[in-house]
Amino acid sequence: MKQFGLGAAGVICLLFQLSVVAADNSLDILEQDLNQLKHDHQQAATETLASFLSQLDTAAQSPDAAIDLYQKAGGNMPAPTPATPRSAVETPEERTAREAQDAQNAANLAMVVQLHCAMMRFGALFINTPDQKGLQDDWVNWLKSAAQVYPQIKIADPQADDTTEHKGKRSAKETVALIRDFKGMPLKGSIISKYLGFQGWGDKDQGNWAVAGVPDLYRAAVLEPLRARPSSDTLAAWDVYIAMKNADQPDPDRWTQVDYPSLQFDRGCDDYAITHSMDKLQALIEIIKANPTHPKLEDMIARAHGLVEDYRGQHASATPVAQVSTPAPAPAPTDPNVTVTTTTQGDMTIVTTHSNAAPTNPVPPSPPAP
Repeated sequence: MKQFGLGAAGVICLLFQLSVVAADNSLDILEQDLNQLKHDHQQAATETLASFLSQLDTAAQSPDAAIDLYQKAGGNMPAPTPATPRSAVETPEERTAREAQDAQNAANLAMVVQLHCAMMRFGALFINTPDQKGLQDDWVNWLKSAAQVYPQIKIADPQADDTTEHKGKRSAKETVALIRDFKGMPLKGSIISKYLGFQGWGDKDQGNWAVAGVPDLYRAAVLEPLRARPSSDTLAAWDVYIAMKNADQPDPDRWTQVDYPSLQFDRGCDDYAITHSMDKLQALIEIIKANPTHPKLEDMIARAHGLVEDYRGQHASATPVAQVSTPAPAPAPTDPNVTVTTTTQGDMTIVTTHSNAAPTNPVPPSPPAP
């Protein structure tokens, strides 16, 4: 009986050990399956990214390739401009003008899509391989090249109404909306990104990039670093940036009266920083005088005063120089009794306001004699 008991105990012990071994083997198999699953998932993600970058690289090199990818992703092309002859039959000249407009619309869209694809490629690289050697330099060089193309994208709103005789203008309005919408489309919402199966944007800044943001990205990566130590390269970058901002401003009056004077003044300040001179100070003052109603007038005057004081301080021990004054904004020419004259004495600009009106407060009478 004792031997039988020991034998039963041994069998139970053996079965327990076998069950433990089996459990260990099952756990090993489960871990192996999980590791294989992770490996397969990583491999698929790597292959998807490689395909994504490859197709974008091709599209970024050619407008035709960009449009081909755009259409495969479900993008719409501009509708042909309907014939709207002034007489019963469209003349050869009218047809030529219409076809030229269609070609320009297609070219505008192609440029936008090409830039969009290139930006998407860089955005994905910054997200997935931010430490890649030379990536930042490649990005800056691309921005410099994109900035040369950007002003060529002309998107002007046509003056259209909803009457049937203006169907050509309505078609033009729809084309403008199509191109402008894609120009402003963030990368994370791109139909091309969805088509290629890229889902790695997350909450990264790159996901919010859009072709319409090229000027701001250029300023941040190219212009601002050059402004740290202004040089002729800084002024050249300013000119490129100003051209892009001009292309984006549909209101010519706002450009002339607000946007351009501000940019011109900032550029002039950097120009003064390169080489201090009276001529450059005078150029800044002329900008102020030419824009007396500018919303940033007080700021520009204060900055100009600071530069004048800087110039005076640098030349304090040298031969005295004539004072350069920054004029206050001239009063609006609504009062016929007020005139403003500007005179220059050497390097000094003098602004004088004259009033021809009678005194508003009469002279009080003399006190009575005691």
